[in-house]
Amino acid sequence: MRSKVASLLLVVLMVLASFVPAFAQSEPFCGDLDAADCELLTAATANMQEVASYKAAASYSAVLAGIPGLPLAEATVDVTVDGAFSYSDAAMAAAAQLAEVQGQQDVANLMAESPELFVDFYNGWAFDMVIDVAMSDELAAALSTDAGVEIPSELSVPLILKNGVLYVDVTDVAPLIEGMQGMEGWLGFEFGPVLEAAAEQGMFEQAAASMDPEAMAGAADPATLAALMGVQTALSDPSSFEKFMSIERVEDDEIDGAPVAVFVTKLDLLAFLTSPEFIELVKGLAASGALGEDAPSAADLDQALGMLSMMGPMLFQGLTSESITAVSLDEPNYIVSASSLFSWDLTSLLQMAAMSGAVPADQLPSGQSLVEISTTVVNSDIGGEQMIEAPADAQIVPAEAMMQPAQ
Repeated sequence: MRSKVASLLLVVLMVLASFVPAFAQSEPFCGDLDAADCELLTAATANMQEVASYKAAASYSAVLAGIPGLPLAEATVDVTVDGAFSYSDAAMAAAAQLAEVQGQQDVANLMAESPELFVDFYNGWAFDMVIDVAMSDELAAALSTDAGVEIPSELSVPLILKNGVLYVDVTDVAPLIEGMQGMEGWLGFEFGPVLEAAAEQGMFEQAAASMDPEAMAGAADPATLAALMGVQTALSDPSSFEKFMSIERVEDDEIDGAPVAVFVTKLDLLAFLTSPEFIELVKGLAASGALGEDAPSAADLDQALGMLSMMGPMLFQGLTSESITAVSLDEPNYIVSASSLFSWDLTSLLQMAAMSGAVPADQLPSGQSLVEISTTVVNSDIGGEQMIEAPADAQIVPAEAMMQPAQ
């Protein structure tokens, strides 16, 4: 049971690492910004890579509303993460190298050649945070029915990482995990020694080998292998999407009483989805087998993508994809806030689908139809000392127990 919990917590760690400032993009997108604004954004991005301690509050929200066929009229999930973070010198050095990673092959190379980077980063990372999850009552009830266990609409999970040990207050989550009902308080998981043992035993190298395109393609023919590698190359190169992006500096603002410059970056999804680059990407995914056994044929793809080019403006008129970055104007410049929004208002599209008979009229929702995902991260006390201490009353789950096969 504890091995399964440990696996789940590793996933949580990977999610948390997604808003670590040390992994800020090394070269920001400047587009048509003037030289002064680009220099400001570049300086702030570079400075964030030197930040060894800070506080951060992050929020992640998802909404599905008025979708035909969805058993719920509306499903909403809000996750907030609020905490303090710090990094040792070894973790900062590892982060500097990890920040250069641009794709799967880069990750595989580091895992094979320098597994100690991942160990150093984890063992030198410390935080004290609380994750709060809130969802609509209707969604909680549906999930409870599916899981066979009562899932609350709100729960809170305090986490502390110190000296390679991840501490979790399981009070709220224990009732949801088989074998943990009735448990309360702190458990400490010795992930640091687990990672060290994995590095010594060559497990990172084995994982890297499994990420090799040839290994992933198995006995695929040369054309399929070439398609798979082409897709990986396209996805690992952020600059390939820059032609579909724009950025502008809008009106300055204030965060916590300090002036900030605000930059808005937008992705022209319509231009991207009807571009030759997208068409080749989809064809590559189909040829690689990534779309499964029922993947459309090349002829089907040509027909569908041709229709997409003609109907794109009508299909994607309610779609928005943008990010907002706030940079402190007081020196040294830092990225104080970063947010992103993907929103697709499907109301008009579904109304047209109903008129054409593609969606039965009785399944058309009465209100708005929406798919929306948003994230916001606000950094504060940048460079300030963060006092992070392990809970004194934690029950420790030793590394040896976690490395045993799951029962």
